[in-house]
Amino acid sequence: MSSFLLQSMSLPRPETTEPLLYVRVDGDAQISDSRAVLHRGAEISFDTSFGVFAAGRWRRLTTIENLFATISASGSGRVEIVGVENKLFGSVQKEKIVASASISSSGDTLLEVPNFGDRKFGSYFVRVSAEASDVVVNGGHWSTTTEVAREIRLSLSITTFNRQEYVKPTVAKVLHLEKTVETLRGKMRVLVVDNARNIKFDTEPGAPITVVQNPNLGGAGGFARGIIHLRNEGWSTHILLMDDDITLEPDALVRT
Repeated sequence: MSSFLLQSMSLPRPETTEPLLYVRVDGDAQISDSRAVLHRGAEISFDTSFGVFAAGRWRRLTTIENLFATISASGSGRVEIVGVENKLFGSVQKEKIVASASISSSGDTLLEVPNFGDRKFGSYFVRVSAEASDVVVNGGHWSTTTEVAREIRLSLSITTFNRQEYVKPTVAKVLHLEKTVETLRGKMRVLVVDNARNIKFDTEPGAPITVVQNPNLGGAGGFARGIIHLRNEGWSTHILLMDDDITLEPDALVRT
């Protein structure tokens, strides 16, 4: 049975200025080069903006029937999935461990959320702790084995005017994601609407990127040109309009 990636659990990258968006640390632990080293008694948890799995929203808006968490880690420690109960007005939010296992010697520890269809828990997060020895955590992901209900083909439309220092790294991240994430391969394209008519990309042959030169009609004019182009092309089921001055977290596109 195939597994479908829903959301990554990433550790902060070197360029990250807000590490608490990714993970929380309790005890003696160091995070560097997108991995965490936990010393005995320390723990990290993904109850963060980027790490938590918003189960209520996924139940409401999708057809997924089950949910799995995979953590890439080594050492003597434990992985837990914690369920957070739906909060009623004025009530205290309650947490409960719903699944737990020792870190697997294979390098990947897989846990299933029990009774995912039960609406008692509005969200879930993963917690990793070091017990008898140091633990190294390289991240993880949430996934499902539910069959895809319909095919999605996503085009990203970026309007730019002389913002090469932002646009080129963003495009490079997107193309790497499309190439390396199986569920996105062949299902995501990039359209750059160049209002300055001077941007060039050094990409591999056949890379899913198109550059359209456009008069400097501002952001609204560029986005309108992108939508018209993609609509006429007819490939996309969805279009995501993106600014040209962002630092992209690639997992945002995985979730999208």
